[in-house]
Amino acid sequence: MGNLIEAKNLCINYGENCVVHDASFTLAEGEVLAIVGESGSGKSTILKAIMQMPGFGVRVSNGTIDFDGKSLLDMPKQQMKQIRGKQMGAIFQNPGAALNPIRKINIQFLETLNSHERISKKDAYKRILDVFESLNLKNGERILESYPYQLSGGMNQRVAIALSMIMRPKLLLADEPTSALDVTTQAQVVDELLKLKNNFHTSMIIVTHNMGVAAKLADKTAIMYQGQIVDYGPSQDVLRNPKDEYSKRLLESIPKLIVQDREEKTNGKVVLEVEGLSKTYGKGKNEFQALKPVSFKLQEGEILGIVGESGSGKSTIAKQIMRLENPTSGAVSTKDMVLTQLIPSEFPKLYKQVQMVFQNAIGSFDSHMKIRASITEAIRNITGEKDKNKINEKINSLMEKVGLTPEMADRYPHELSGGQCQRAAVARAISLNPKILICDEATSALDVSAQAQVVKLLQQLGREMNISIIFICHDLALVSDMCHHVVVMKNGNCVEAGKTSEVVANPQEGYTKNLLNSILTI
Repeated sequence: MGNLIEAKNLCINYGENCVVHDASFTLAEGEVLAIVGESGSGKSTILKAIMQMPGFGVRVSNGTIDFDGKSLLDMPKQQMKQIRGKQMGAIFQNPGAALNPIRKINIQFLETLNSHERISKKDAYKRILDVFESLNLKNGERILESYPYQLSGGMNQRVAIALSMIMRPKLLLADEPTSALDVTTQAQVVDELLKLKNNFHTSMIIVTHNMGVAAKLADKTAIMYQGQIVDYGPSQDVLRNPKDEYSKRLLESIPKLIVQDREEKTNGKVVLEVEGLSKTYGKGKNEFQALKPVSFKLQEGEILGIVGESGSGKSTIAKQIMRLENPTSGAVSTKDMVLTQLIPSEFPKLYKQVQMVFQNAIGSFDSHMKIRASITEAIRNITGEKDKNKINEKINSLMEKVGLTPEMADRYPHELSGGQCQRAAVARAISLNPKILICDEATSALDVSAQAQVVKLLQQLGREMNISIIFICHDLALVSDMCHHVVVMKNGNCVEAGKTSEVVANPQEGYTKNLLNSILTI
């Protein structure tokens, strides 16, 4: 069996800045290579160099990349254009990068086919539906008549996989294809990729920060750190017996299911009570109950986890508590006020007590404002503080508190890494000294080392500032590692709740068991 990809001594630049140094690896036909590492390590840059897309801005300054025995770096642009799509497919982290949001799925498949070969509409539809069937995508006709916004995130990702495979390419390049998906959808996408490998003998290079994905899917694993491959070999050897110190630290950062009780230092005081909270969208035939009556209590100093698949109602709970939406029924109250009865002019009272950290940290900041300006705006709007020097002193102190330097506050959001930007979002949230912090999938898009750092930061802030935390997450392993109690959501219902250790060790509901079984481990 020959090698489909051979990369030797690769050095890859953005402009004059070299970001990948002396990287070498091979990929045989029908083989899967996982490239793992933290954000900024150079993983995605290698995929960009292989694809040779003009808009990516990468330049190979040294080394070679051979594809099926031919040099990609010496290939004419027209020939490379024919290889992309026909012999080389790509799946992106965000399906929105591959799917046009304002065009139906069928149009996008037909365009892809017609750009590479002449094919009748009838034959095209047959081929598309055959690919759907091979990937176990049911209701193919309905999917083809849908727009991307009418499908879930997991379904869009599976459609993007089908789109990348429509030309039956020899090589599939996948950049974080599972990172923002819940554990059950993540497991489904990994199964689809395994089918491609087994049914079509497709070679793949998967960039991921999920070690469980690498363990289940990949034949070989390369671990990258600061632009270099520091560990490389058969996946089980690399993941079970890493040689490099960085690899060992990275693997130690992976959240593990914890079944013993977390130490509780709460005084029993209830800081937030949710009673019969529900939310219905639309009216008449279009009515949809996203959240059925849910009740729970949050104690002072407690970390409460809310877990479930996408669409289970987790984020809907957060929106009602924060009054980003008006609940259909029920009440949310603290010791001194009923949040669901507040009128908009009274919201500053709510935001002094309750703050939120969102999943997309960069998107939660104004891209045209520096971090310092965004935090200043929050402090001024909610507290009324006008003294610029006092505000800047507080921001500098906050940046250090969350593990950043004061200088980083004078950068724009896009100038920080994902983990750094999430820390800055935490700094903004605690700038108002809230009693409650709601974290809505605040770590799901981070690599494991950045995730571990943010989790440790949240636990530390909870202890030092006596902040109660609602941690919304789809990863039960992570929840078991940090939360005292857990609420399990499914289709808008709370199906199970209790001490995290008891729920993890002895789940009563089949759905909870399914969530636990879907966790990909090494």
